[in-house]
This record gives sequence, C-alpha cells and structure tokens, in this order.
Amino acid sequence: MDRDPSRPAERFLTVVRSRLRLYSTIVAVATVLAAGISLILPAWYRAKSTLLPPDETGDSSFGILSGMLQSSALSTLGLNTTTTPSDVFAEILQSRRLSEAAISSFGYEKLYKRKGMDRTIKEFQRHLGVKVNAAGVLTVSFEDRQARRAADVTNFLVAELDRFNVDTYKTRGKRLRIFLEGRVSDVQRQLVVAEEKLVAYERQHRVLSSGESEKLSGVTDILVQKFNLETQRAYVSSYSSPGNTELLNIERQLKALNSEIGKLPEVKLEGARLTLDVEVQRKLLVLMTSQYEDARMQETRDTPTVTVLDVASAPQLRDRPKRAFIVAGAFLAAMLGCAAWTALGLSREP
Repeated sequence: MDRDPSRPAERFLTVVRSRLRLYSTIVAVATVLAAGISLILPAWYRAKSTLLPPDETGDSSFGILSGMLQSSALSTLGLNTTTTPSDVFAEILQSRRLSEAAISSFGYEKLYKRKGMDRTIKEFQRHLGVKVNAAGVLTVSFEDRQARRAADVTNFLVAELDRFNVDTYKTRGKRLRIFLEGRVSDVQRQLVVAEEKLVAYERQHRVLSSGESEKLSGVTDILVQKFNLETQRAYVSSYSSPGNTELLNIERQLKALNSEIGKLPEVKLEGARLTLDVEVQRKLLVLMTSQYEDARMQETRDTPTVTVLDVASAPQLRDRPKRAFIVAGAFLAAMLGCAAWTALGLSREP
C-alpha cells in the first residue's frame, strides 16, 4: 500500500500548531536575549585611509637606480618581492616592524592584556585591514573601541610607512653613492690613462686619430651599455644572493650584449682602438657621474613617498557588532531549532 506523501507535512504542521505558543515563546526569548547581548557587546569602530598607487617609474633615468632601492626595501623586513609597488606597501604595512611601533606608541600591550609581544602583535594585526584593489589603490583600516584612537593608529601606520620608505631610500642612496663614488674615480683614472696613450700615439706617428670617433659611435654605445651593466651587476651582487631576480635579469642582458659585441667587426688599427677606448671612457664617465648625482639626491631625500587620498578620521558609526544581523540571526536560528525539534520528534514515532 502506497504512503500518502502529504501526511508527513500535515503531521508536521499539526505538531507545530499544537506547540505554537511554546515555539513562539522560545523564538521571542531567543530574539530578546540576542538583542540584549548585542547591546552589551562593546562597540568597535573602524577608521580607513586611502593611498594612491606609488609611481612605478622610479627616480633614475639611467636604470641603475630603477628598482634597486625599492626592491631592497623588502629585504630589510625579510619579506618577498611582490607584483606591484602597492603590494610592496601592503606588505610593509602588515610587517612586524610597523606593528611593534604602533603597539609601543599607543600602549596596546596593556590594552589587549596579552602575554608577550608575539601575542600582542597577533591580536593587533587581527584588527588591521590592508587591501589593494585592481587599480592599485591601497586601503588601510584599523578597528578599536575608541573611534579617535582607531583613526590615530591608521594615520600613524601611514606615516610610519612613509618614514620607512624615506629612510630606506636614504640608506640605499648612501650605499649606492659610496659605490658609484668609487666607480667614478676608477673611470676618471682610466680616462686619463686612455687619453695619455692616444696623445702619445698621435705624437709618435704624427696623426690625428680622434677624428675617427664618429665612425666608432655605434660600437662605443654598445660597449658603454656593457660596462654600465657590469657596474649594476657588481652593485646588486654586493647585497643580494646569486639567485636574485634583478641579478639574473642583468646577467641575461649582459649575455645578449656580449653576443652582439661578438658580431661587431674587429678594430685592427691601433689608433682607432685607442680612440675607441677614450670615447668609451668619456661616455662612461658622463653616465657614472649622472648616476652618482642621482644617488646623492636619493641620500638627501626627504619628500613624502606616500600619496594619501583620504586621511583617516574618527568614524561616527560603529563597525561592529552588527546588532540587526545578530537579532535576525537569533530569530532564524530559533525558528530552525523549533522546526528541527518537531522533525526529530516525528522521526521517532512509529
């Protein structure tokens, strides 16, 4: 004999009707309790600041500074290089260094009442929000029980990010300036030696070889590029491991240039070789001197590195608890609980 599929539904509704007063009381009590709890829970306020994406072009027009200062910034913190400058900023904002600075400045060790700095940092970063959207715009937010303090902490982190960037540029700029200072001196000495050899050759043979410099212009430019890349490789090698991405990229460029140089016709005349050497050293000196001046500018840099679109202000509306969601959630949970209780009782009936 087939069972009527409508009977379980009828029985369910019958039981619900018979317990309607009880279920209504349960739902009402759960809803009122949830409303009371939501009122007791402490209010949290979230302040936000928006930063425009950093300039990816860098400050140097010759390439040796481009990327080096910024890529080495993360190594100071022990972080991995990421896709864009905005991602770099996001990782710095979430670093232990900035968290510790904020914790010390605002006394969060006492406020959070956690044992040890590690636990305090974990709790602090739980309230910190850092997001980068598709356009590279960076949003920094922080929540606190005091609206004013939430805004102050957010702005403090942005200021610390800028200070860290400026300090990093100055530190790397100083190291690069010292490195290039030595390179400029070496090139100056090599230029003097090359010019003396050329002058001696011209006097001995009573010729003027310097007029051939225009014919060798293309070769000179390629050789200058090679020496410049070798300078970059020496600098990057001074602070990075052999598998560094920047270093590998330089090695690939050098390999390609050496391949091109191998295809160039050999300069057989001694006068032409001496002229080529002088022209290469002169152009290299101009290039190294320009890069040295750029490094000096980086060392004395004090301009902001962060462009703030929206400064964090004290929020007037709480971020949590979401009282409406808590009450609605309790109401639905009570309803579902009553329904489950009814269904369980019917399933045990013969």
